[in-house]
Amino acid sequence: TRQELMHRMNLQSATQSEGFAVFTQTAERYCLGLSNAAMRSYALKYMTFLQARAQGDDQEEPKNGRASSFDCVLIRSYLTKLYRDTIDDRSHRAA
Repeated sequence: TRQELMHRMNLQSATQSEGFAVFTQTAERYCLGLSNAAMRSYALKYMTFLQARAQGDDQEEPKNGRASSFDCVLIRSYLTKLYRDTIDDRSHRAA
């Protein structure tokens, strides 16, 4: 029925919002915990990129900036896994 559909849509929306909040909180703690300023700056830009992606905004992936390529690979790897675990998985489970 229409009511059941609306209930499911509301649950999915709540689950996505919860996942977004968990991602943001955990990613921010990770980014701000990096002691190297160049790495921290890149991590915050990449976190913002993933947040935009979660909201359907197609942005270009940020450039490495002053952080080394190796550091950026590690940062991207961690934040992308966190994104998948908190946002992608929740939206698939709710569907």
